Amino acid sequence: MIKLIGNYLLNLEIGDEVVPISPGMINVLTITLDIDRILPTFKMVLKDASGLLGEIFPYDNSSSSIGISVARSSNLDRLNQFKFRVKRRNVTQDGFYEVEGLLDVEGLLSPQRGRALTGNLKTSLERISAEELEISSTEVGASLDYDKRVLQPQWTNIKLLRYLKKNLGGRNNEAGYYCFIKNQNGEKIFVFKSTNELFSSSLRYKFIVSHKQYQDFYPVMDYRLLDNSGLLSDFGAQDLNHYYFDYNSGTYEHLSSPISGYSGLTQNFLIDKDNDSEFKFTTGLGRSNAFTEDFSEKIRNILFDKLTNLAHMWISTWGLENISPGDIVLVIFGEALKRGKLFSYQHAGYWMVKRVVHIIGQTYLTNLLLVRAGVDTDIETSLVEVSKQAQK
Repeated sequence: MIKLIGNYLLNLEIGDEVVPISPGMINVLTITLDIDRILPTFKMVLKDASGLLGEIFPYDNSSSSIGISVARSSNLDRLNQFKFRVKRRNVTQDGFYEVEGLLDVEGLLSPQRGRALTGNLKTSLERISAEELEISSTEVGASLDYDKRVLQPQWTNIKLLRYLKKNLGGRNNEAGYYCFIKNQNGEKIFVFKSTNELFSSSLRYKFIVSHKQYQDFYPVMDYRLLDNSGLLSDFGAQDLNHYYFDYNSGTYEHLSSPISGYSGLTQNFLIDKDNDSEFKFTTGLGRSNAFTEDFSEKIRNILFDKLTNLAHMWISTWGLENISPGDIVLVIFGEALKRGKLFSYQHAGYWMVKRVVHIIGQTYLTNLLLVRAGVDTDIETSLVEVSKQAQK
């Protein structure tokens, strides 16, 4: 039975058994979704002084399935239901029941398969999702709607998907691919999209850095900013150069991938115009093969990933049970609202959700890690301008 606890609804099931739970029992309960991890995870630490969880529930297959349903307020239409598979369980001497696990998805971690996937790549991915992962809802980018022969040499599906994410390119040179499974309104959704395709998605949530809600903007009670512009300089600033061995010619070849093809959410990259990328190469890629002739897709994926992660912002807000990695959000600052200049702060504007952490205890909060390639500002800077901004 779903029960209202404090300011949220919560239901916990171990196997087929509903576990009565109160905020006082919860020491830790987090659900994490990350754009770089295919599966959502959870961690739970409950006070178990009675020994009900640790001593009565058997360690068998039935109790290895844990269902967590959560919603902020009493609106059941917003309820999100997760079904997890336990990977680690521990009962401590001081009466705590600790358990961790992954979203329960069949056909991902086993078995190993040796086969060739032929024909339309988008169709092949959708078929794997529906027939082997048992996930009928898919969001596979149109950029993968072309024919491609893919070998799976005795790999699990999760290893295959990780390989494709790193090495595929789109039919119109799209890059920066992400592959993950999200969970919305109790439904699993398989996602395989490029950076540009995610950026072109419609706006999902609005936030204001303030202690209270403003119109349809959710309040941000706390935030922290971090830029990673120094990371990109290790790989080349305005382009990424690389060598690979051309098997047909028997020589090492050099290629350069510029940042100009990146469709950003901001006006400026967090890269200085004077940054010099000369003599900064990525090597150790291997040799040309039937899958890739020059590794340009892999290099562009590396470059786009570095660009997307140049600027980070952690925000803490109300519990948002159905927000997911890859969602596009808008952030404004309350002080700017008072001045009548919503976007005068360089970190205001559009961001992409990289990580979602639901924190459930006495109250229900959601922490979000937001990412983008730079900043917006009307002040003249020495930063590189983004040549193609995503349209919202």
